[in-house]
Amino acid sequence: MADATSSILTALLSSSNIKNIGKESGASTADVKKVLTSAIPSLLQGASAQASGSSTAAGFLQALTAHAADSSGKIDLSDGAKILSHLLGSKTASTTNAVAKESGVDKAKVSSILAAAAPLLLSVLGQQTNASSSNSNAVAALLGSVVSSNMGGLLSGLLGGGSSAQSGATVKPGNSNGKQDLAGAAVSLLGSLLK
Repeated sequence: MADATSSILTALLSSSNIKNIGKESGASTADVKKVLTSAIPSLLQGASAQASGSSTAAGFLQALTAHAADSSGKIDLSDGAKILSHLLGSKTASTTNAVAKESGVDKAKVSSILAAAAPLLLSVLGQQTNASSSNSNAVAALLGSVVSSNMGGLLSGLLGGGSSAQSGATVKPGNSNGKQDLAGAAVSLLGSLLK
């Protein structure tokens, strides 16, 4: 599953996506990178929870299929805000606050960046998971493996060795079940990737 994790992160963190998120949110590239460094583990955990939830899996699969055809230049902030509320649920405000604190970016700007990034995340996940030809169990299994993979080691390999950009993740929606160390490693190495 390292290939899937690599493909998802590489596609999501492309320079064109970073620029488009910045343009739509009115944020600098540096702020987008800081916010995504802090937020990606939480967003991926939220996506995994949606894909594996008995009441949410079918709708999430439909959303992935719909967004898989989106172009990277098409970002709808209103749709992004709705996606965030599905991915993060009742933790949306606390996640936004934690990302703002960790990244040093204003909460309003964090909200805009996350709303701009959310449709791109679903587009990338839809393309990478081939949502239209998968069932919800296959998508849930793939996303579960992405979240539980050695994301930190993979990112280190992509970077040719990474330096720690941040000490650990404070942004974890829901029950982490021991995934706090994974999220911390991912945040640290995503910081290196986004430099």
